[in-house]
Amino acid sequence: MHNNGKIGLGLITGIGLGSGLMYFLDPDRGKQRRASARDQARRTSRQLQRMAKSVDRSAHDLAKGADALTKRVFLWRRKALRLVA
Repeated sequence: MHNNGKIGLGLITGIGLGSGLMYFLDPDRGKQRRASARDQARRTSRQLQRMAKSVDRSAHDLAKGADALTKRVFLWRRKALRLVA
């Protein structure tokens, strides 16, 4: 019984891979499909790079803000201690 699941999964995987190969290696439109897939992959890569830069800038700005806030808190604490002493 457990072996039937593995056979079924292998069969479905093989059908999926075969269909994908037929789609991209089609003599009539395969070249166009491969070019389209390549262009889409490049576009997605550029978008991911822009998003990563944006996240990096945001994290950097947040860290700078946290650093400045921490410095201000300790400066205020020092001033408060001088006033009390």
